[in-house]
Amino acid sequence: MAASDSQSPAPAPPLGARLDLSLIRKDLGTQRLGTKFHYFQELDSTNSRARDLAEQAVPVVEIVVSEYQTHGRGRLGRRWGSPPLATLYFSAILRPKLSSEHAAQITLMAAVAVADAAVSFIPQSPTIKWPNDVLVDGKKLAGILAEASCDADRVTYVVLGIGINVNFPRDSMPVELRQRATSFMQLTGFPLEREIVFRRLIQDRDRCYGVLEMSGFDALRPRWEARFNLAGRRVRGELDTEMITGVARGIDRHGALVLEDQNGTLRNIVAGDVIPLES
Repeated sequence: MAASDSQSPAPAPPLGARLDLSLIRKDLGTQRLGTKFHYFQELDSTNSRARDLAEQAVPVVEIVVSEYQTHGRGRLGRRWGSPPLATLYFSAILRPKLSSEHAAQITLMAAVAVADAAVSFIPQSPTIKWPNDVLVDGKKLAGILAEASCDADRVTYVVLGIGINVNFPRDSMPVELRQRATSFMQLTGFPLEREIVFRRLIQDRDRCYGVLEMSGFDALRPRWEARFNLAGRRVRGELDTEMITGVARGIDRHGALVLEDQNGTLRNIVAGDVIPLES
């Protein structure tokens, strides 16, 4: 069931309270994102709902947020799940001025924005796992899923979804996730107001999106590569159904991962998983 886009001001919510949109809007000050919110207590997927809106050609940037997703998904069709009222799930409809070949830059831009926002709340320095995860101490803090609709030569719209673990207690995580995932609460030792986290995420994403549109991804690339967790490491990835091994050298301007193989040839990985290997 959807809640109204308009809510009355309220005191800072306790842990487990629903989001207060008025607190998110307070001092938001963004130029591109956050113009309209669609709030739901439960959805199958915020990306799916945002895509429906995008197909209606909504003229402004709109954000879909849900307290819980019944069929949340990540890259390669993987499930993304967590308890209600503990995480942030939201998707924005973007209409970037990008050619189709540069659509993947949206994911890279978002990873920089999420990492920038995270350092406002934790003492640790986040890293980026190509292409769409933000990690802290090797554990997943946030995931990004960008789904683009393109015509022959340009991007018509992108649905950019983010899931970030805010107040997700370790004891509430499935056993198989406890060694692979983390949350702000685990890293700080106390719960955070999700409205503050959400507002900062929107602001940093708005800023990075502006840089991408005005100056291109090359202006953001150094910040992405500074947080790249596989730089200089031996990895294995898939290229045209073939598994290749090489040293991760960074990314190209289209967002592909660049590997240097044993012959010194640079190879570009555009999709699939990349697995770090022991040195």
